[in-house]
Amino acid sequence: MAESRLSADRLNEERAFIRRYTEGLTSHKVEYPADFSTPLEHRPRKVTVVQVPIADAPEVMDVDPAPVSHDTIQITVKSLKPPLSFAITASTTDPISHLKKLVAKSAATAPPADSQRLLLKGKALVDSKLVKEYPIVDGSVLTLMLKPPTSAPSTSTPAPVSCPPIATGSPGGLPALTITTETDNIPNEAVPVTEADIDTAPTGPQPQVSSAEFHRTISDPKYWQRLHALCVSEFTFEDDADAAWETFLISMKGRLSAGEAAKIRDVVGVRGMGGGA
Repeated sequence: MAESRLSADRLNEERAFIRRYTEGLTSHKVEYPADFSTPLEHRPRKVTVVQVPIADAPEVMDVDPAPVSHDTIQITVKSLKPPLSFAITASTTDPISHLKKLVAKSAATAPPADSQRLLLKGKALVDSKLVKEYPIVDGSVLTLMLKPPTSAPSTSTPAPVSCPPIATGSPGGLPALTITTETDNIPNEAVPVTEADIDTAPTGPQPQVSSAEFHRTISDPKYWQRLHALCVSEFTFEDDADAAWETFLISMKGRLSAGEAAKIRDVVGVRGMGGGA
């Protein structure tokens, strides 16, 4: 059977159908499943890289660890009470506790390590920290404070002390006011207080404070550094010394501005509760 040729109109219709069909296919997106992988034969053999600089090959480097440097410095340790001075040589990697041992071994008059307290610019040094953690350089001067000796608890019972009562008259028929105090091992004693004692004004000159001089002194951070050094020398534990110093500062808070209090804390190195000023 011989094939019949399409007429010109029929041929145009077929071409128009093919064109509409291909245009419809282009509007659909090609979606691949999540586990799709391009077949090996369709993958490019080499990625074409155009005008990308290539880094030089890394050089062979010495992987041996560098020797640890032990820098030694000369430190002078001075004590005000008693007036003593010690020169020691220490490493920046030594702990503060080792400095105390060096001071104890430097001279026969040196105090033992457990009774020493080292300070730098009024701030106590912590035994567990290293020398390099503080601004201690060659030629630095540290202050040596001696801890108060811990007295052994006394086992003897104190003898009772008796105080004779003071007998005074009550003028004008005014009843006498008595104050009773009670302590351990001491019987109650009544001390009468008369009207003359109540009305007596304080004798002697009363202290007068110069506002300008007083404020200039208490707002000076160096004054609070010396006060902190005194607290450190009187207390065995640094937390107790900081608490005592904090009490002094809080008592003066009404005479200091917020900026002055913050500057004092920054210089002395003692922060308030919660890190605030």
